[in-house]
Amino acid sequence: MKILITGGSGLLGNELKNFIDTKSLSHNVEYYAPSSTECNIENLETVTKIISDYNPSMIIHCAAVAKFKDVELNPKKALKTNIIGTCNVTHACMDTNIKLIYISSSHVFDGQKGNYKPSDQINPLTKYAKTKAAGEYTVLTHNNSLIIRTEFCGKDFPFNTAYTDKWSSKDYIDVLVPKLLDVCLSGKKGICHIGGSRKSFYDFALERNINVKPGSVKELVKTSPIPILIDTSLITE
Repeated sequence: MKILITGGSGLLGNELKNFIDTKSLSHNVEYYAPSSTECNIENLETVTKIISDYNPSMIIHCAAVAKFKDVELNPKKALKTNIIGTCNVTHACMDTNIKLIYISSSHVFDGQKGNYKPSDQINPLTKYAKTKAAGEYTVLTHNNSLIIRTEFCGKDFPFNTAYTDKWSSKDYIDVLVPKLLDVCLSGKKGICHIGGSRKSFYDFALERNINVKPGSVKELVKTSPIPILIDTSLITE
């Protein structure tokens, strides 16, 4: 199976490459994972040519402006990459009915109740979440597609403090990728959720940083210009 991975130089793209290179998989997989410089998804001609030249049977679309602050500061760039870029990838997949897997986010939900099911109504509140939701609607126009909602970070918890009153199904990237690739290779279509069990950010942080200190999100809610999502946990595969 030939897989094209967009966003090959990003956190998720790099970990997917590393996992495929080093693990024995149930499928015979080869991949091409160009960087955003090599594959500018904002240009339809570039995307179409790369897909035509490589002729993949599947595309895992990871490329995105994913840092919330970057999206808030430069929403036009996020619009070009997360929405127009996703439109271009979807358009190119439609031409030859290539399976498209879109990496979305638990942040398409409003964080009011947690334990979200794939069938629950999305309600994006931040600019980042709105671009990811727009990407979902775009991908759903292609029948041969799968949307994966998830939330992840690197292999370490990088902060000294973590919230005891904010919850998610976040996974560390090395834990997430095997689960994600299994679902990608399973033949599923539609929408699915992948991640860990519901945990507070503090409990999640303790798994890899025993010195992390507990904190509360209450003060952040009062001062943040960006909506704070209290519970984005998912009912996962």
